[in-house]
Amino acid sequence: MTMIMSKLQRFGRIRQLHTIISQEIIRPSSPTPPHLRTHNLSLLDQFAAHIHLPIVFFYPNYNHDNANILKKSLSQCLTQYYPFAGRFPGPNTSHINCNDEGVVFMEASINTRLNDFILQKEKEKEKEEMVDQLIPNGLGCSVHNTSPNLIEVQLNHFTGGGAAVAVAISHKAGDGFTIVNFFNHWATIARGGSPINPTFIPSTITTTKMPEFELKGIEKLNYARKRFVFPNSKLNELKNKVNAMGKIPINPTRVELVTSLLFKCAGRAATTNSGSSKPSNLLFAVNMRNKIIKNCPLMAAGNISTMVIANMADSGEINLNEVIDKLRNGIMELLGLRDVQEAAENQLGRFSMLAGDLETRVYTCSSLCGFPLYELDFGWGKPVDIMVRFPDVNDSCVLLMDTPSRDGIEALVRLEKEEMAIFQKDQELLAYVEDI
Repeated sequence: MTMIMSKLQRFGRIRQLHTIISQEIIRPSSPTPPHLRTHNLSLLDQFAAHIHLPIVFFYPNYNHDNANILKKSLSQCLTQYYPFAGRFPGPNTSHINCNDEGVVFMEASINTRLNDFILQKEKEKEKEEMVDQLIPNGLGCSVHNTSPNLIEVQLNHFTGGGAAVAVAISHKAGDGFTIVNFFNHWATIARGGSPINPTFIPSTITTTKMPEFELKGIEKLNYARKRFVFPNSKLNELKNKVNAMGKIPINPTRVELVTSLLFKCAGRAATTNSGSSKPSNLLFAVNMRNKIIKNCPLMAAGNISTMVIANMADSGEINLNEVIDKLRNGIMELLGLRDVQEAAENQLGRFSMLAGDLETRVYTCSSLCGFPLYELDFGWGKPVDIMVRFPDVNDSCVLLMDTPSRDGIEALVRLEKEEMAIFQKDQELLAYVEDI
């Protein structure tokens, strides 16, 4: 560990860890039929930004003989996930050319040991530049993404053995549920199994007036990112506290507890930093598959998620039970939606109300908790750790994941730098955070 730190100091902010040793294109094992050559994006897909959220899986038991298995199984997987092997014809496009041009597959040699890399991540929580070296072509680091590719892969070989599989998929191709299903489909084929095939839901409408707001870069605001871990034992304490707030216990879930607590502390930090309170909105992503799709909803691919909003009048006075109640009411209102088109129109209406409101603070939260990411076995065991790289967008947001041992929730938080300095010292927050 001392050697790693000394090299970091010698080379400045971050040292070069990786060397690209190969690059090739992996194409579907069978050609896409002519009638599937154009995939019209649904309105929810079109609303999604063309940013890649890279996820990196670490495998200590990998050996170099597994690379061909990984490539072959990816080729077979792309036959079913055929849009992923296609290309966007241009910016702000409403469809994908499913032309089988394939997926970029890179291999890199990493000049450190796998365990040391993971330990460095634990010690140096802001060293996203280290994770960037595991990601193909730095995808996911900028919202100004002009790449026509939907997906790229980088297989990283560590000194002394072990590997990290990094996958970056465009948000326009699908939401978290779609991405996780793709991973599991690929891994099942690699193990010799027979996965359930996905169903892509195209749009019957190819053009629409898009909302006049987009994710912006970080030129105007300086953001900081921090990782916080909430053990289940402390979340049980918080649950008891929230249940005692009302006449009837609401029995919040772990995700509801962490989401509402982070929202409250972020609002308080913003109020302290600015010296004034403002209205605050929490946008929480909700999977709509089990609400609007009757036949095999779990395998419906694409963006089939929408947002519910908890709006609070005073950013300095946010009550956890009130936030949870508003989120639940928002989800109940979604139950009347009949299809993806209505879900998109509902989301457009909600976002349009926010677009012109410059006085309201907005925070977004997505959760991958409960997703079988740590079950992803390509044939050489389950991952010992997972890292996610936030794209650099002008946005205050939270991503929740299970901890590797599934004994808590890991929260990746991005706030304006000055607000983060206050947020990370919030005593109510720290009462439920593991010391890392």
